[in-house]
Amino acid sequence: MTEQIGILIKNLNNDLQRYASREAKKIGITQVQMNVIDFVYRNEKSRKLYQTDVEREFNIQKSSATALLQLMEKKQLIIRTPSRQDNRLKVITLTSKSQLVVNRIRTFFDQNDEQLKIFLGDQADQFTTSLQLLLAKMENLLDH
Repeated sequence: MTEQIGILIKNLNNDLQRYASREAKKIGITQVQMNVIDFVYRNEKSRKLYQTDVEREFNIQKSSATALLQLMEKKQLIIRTPSRQDNRLKVITLTSKSQLVVNRIRTFFDQNDEQLKIFLGDQADQFTTSLQLLLAKMENLLDH
């Protein structure tokens, strides 16, 4: 195999983002906003979410998360309210505007995941395991 793994992963990621961007555009949001709405929806019932959770989930820097969340708040996609425990922290929740599209977003991501599993066939579990291993190894390299 002469292909570089990193380039293949980067190209696949670009294609997946473009595909998601087409769906997000139909809703009137960006692909990143769609991902954040989905993340908040999947997690807000089980725990309070803060900017640091968004930073970790999407592997982005604090300044990028700040700009993203401020814009989402301005577009009335999320609400950030001060935490009762620590006023410096703001709890992120979805607005009614986001609640209107969350089922469509969730359906898109579920169907996309199923399609990827179909493409991979019997190799889907091994591929997922390999990606998780690569992620863990890269995070370990970055931590040192």
